[in-house]
Amino acid sequence: MRMWRRNSGFTLIELMIVVTLVAIIATIAVPSFQGLVESNRQKSTTNSVLGILNYARSEAVRRGEPVAVRAVNGSLQNGLEVVYTGDDGAENILRTTDPMPGSVALTKISGDMPVFRGDGMKNRQLNARSEFKICPGNGDPGEKIVVNAGGQTNRSTDPATCP
Repeated sequence: MRMWRRNSGFTLIELMIVVTLVAIIATIAVPSFQGLVESNRQKSTTNSVLGILNYARSEAVRRGEPVAVRAVNGSLQNGLEVVYTGDDGAENILRTTDPMPGSVALTKISGDMPVFRGDGMKNRQLNARSEFKICPGNGDPGEKIVVNAGGQTNRSTDPATCP
């Protein structure tokens, strides 16, 4: 007596249903995932800018000499660098940040690029306050960073308006 075994597996219709469901879920999930990625880029850039500004201030206090923060190659999109001018007049780059990731934009709203004195205060010959804004590329509100005359750097409570 011969017994026929039934093959187990997926039929073509079952496979097509699963592929269709995966495609529907992907079309819903991808846009929100992209927003999450852009939001994380903005937050990490904000933390990086805050970190480099605080580092510049602490280096100025540690050295007892002015330390400046400036744009890499003249463009904020290339990142920031901390510069110390030695006794011999040579500029020493102490630290740099990475270029702005993705479509995140760093711009200076007001004031000038900070120069911290040896006592940690912002250079008085320059504007009393410097403000930067960091905008994500998705049109959401950005974050504002403020460096006051006392050299304190913080995140502003009001969001920055971004294009």
